[in-house]
Amino acid sequence: MVSLADGKTGNNALGYCMSTARDPNRTIVLRPIGQAWPKRVFKGIRVAVKWLKLPGQPEFLHVLDGETSTTMALPRRLQQRAAADLVAVRTVRTLHYPADIALYYGTASALAGNMMTVSPLSRWLRDLPAGAAVQLLNLSAPDNVPKNGRFGTQASIAKNSSASARLLKDSPGG
Repeated sequence: MVSLADGKTGNNALGYCMSTARDPNRTIVLRPIGQAWPKRVFKGIRVAVKWLKLPGQPEFLHVLDGETSTTMALPRRLQQRAAADLVAVRTVRTLHYPADIALYYGTASALAGNMMTVSPLSRWLRDLPAGAAVQLLNLSAPDNVPKNGRFGTQASIAKNSSASARLLKDSPGG
């Protein structure tokens, strides 16, 4: 499945597709299942690809090699996946606030000690004060405990900004 990494829900660039590729780290070719790509997507656009046949159904960020067609089922190449992990950020439920999406898609740096930097691919959906608790969902490594879990924001984050944020892991290594 292929989604546009623009922070809008249900924004599939291509629902189900086929590929002979078995390794998301290489250049892959996607073929639509059906008549055509439902949306026109241009060359160079970053897309999130969900690998349904890999354990844990990870998602990786790729770059589209050519424009898609809404009238013909053209196969399209995706460049090698991005080195950074694809992540989503949710607020943590508290007494006064429900858990909610703060960022649909972002990329995460490697975990250094107990710090990680998240760079949004779209805009932050919420204002987050410094020290706010968030749940990081690492979509590229859903089963990797250190890369997932509760984090605290190191500085405030403004709604609709596209600024990177440093996050501090609440419990290092787990």
